[in-house]
Amino acid sequence: MLTGCSSPPKAAVEAPARAETVRITQLYTTTPKVPKGEKGLLCYGVEKAKSVWLSPPKRELSAAIARCVEVEPAGQTTYTLTAEGADSKSVTRELELGTGPGRVHIINVDINAEEVPPGGPVRVCYKVENAQSVTVSPVHFRAGSARIGCVTDQPQKTTTYVVKATGAGGDTDEEKVTIKVR
Repeated sequence: MLTGCSSPPKAAVEAPARAETVRITQLYTTTPKVPKGEKGLLCYGVEKAKSVWLSPPKRELSAAIARCVEVEPAGQTTYTLTAEGADSKSVTRELELGTGPGRVHIINVDINAEEVPPGGPVRVCYKVENAQSVTVSPVHFRAGSARIGCVTDQPQKTTTYVVKATGAGGDTDEEKVTIKVR
């Protein structure tokens, strides 16, 4: 009886290890200008990175597919993202981020009374920061960039006053107060 002969299995041929290329897949900001003194978000993504850092100031970041970090630019700033692969080769990408005017903010709105008789005097005062203009409706009060202001009215019926501040960048802040007329 003959038994089948076979050749020994061929040794598995291993492919040479390929160097994996590090890549920066994204680098962007959520806003082109950050209000002075505030922080903005800078978002990035990397693939096949052993280490990642951002400058200025130089700080190490996580090697992530998608991540955002806070930055506080001092004027017009060019940020450089560097990603280094296992083979010690690195790639960089730059992003410019500037500063702009601070955001408008109504600090407070005060009223002299919550309820008045018909035609009774009402005083609406406000305090704002970073405003280019302030309006109070429905009394058609318009002010410039004064941080503090007041307007008086004599409503005949329950009235909601709207204080609206507009900043240099077109941003707005708004507060409402209602005075009941009994």
